[in-house]
Amino acid sequence: MSKYRKLTSHLASLGNARWVARFSEIEAILGYPLPKSAYTYPAWWSNQADNGHSQSASWQSIGWRTAELNLANQQVTFFCQEPDQDRPRATRVTSPKSHNDGLTIAEAKAGLSIHFGVAPESVVITIKG
Repeated sequence: MSKYRKLTSHLASLGNARWVARFSEIEAILGYPLPKSAYTYPAWWSNQADNGHSQSASWQSIGWRTAELNLANQQVTFFCQEPDQDRPRATRVTSPKSHNDGLTIAEAKAGLSIHFGVAPESVVITIKG
């Protein structure tokens, strides 16, 4: 389980596709300080695709990216990227319009990940019938 799962859950729960976050806000969500490298190295905030970068995996796993990093002001912008055609978009949790509309798989995964405190990629949904 990623140490940044609370950030993942927070992003998944947002009602909009953009969040300008101060580092102190992120630390409050996580419950611990960001590492010194987050304050000094822009690469810490990059959208790296390879393994070993649990912080970037925490936001990219649910379709978010970082931009507009300002180390001097200790601020970064997260935005929900457009979905790839080959990959379903992990969406923020919203209420269905009516009882019959239901949830998408991505919405269900995002909601369950928040409820159980795990990363959305750890949620597996099996449909039988």
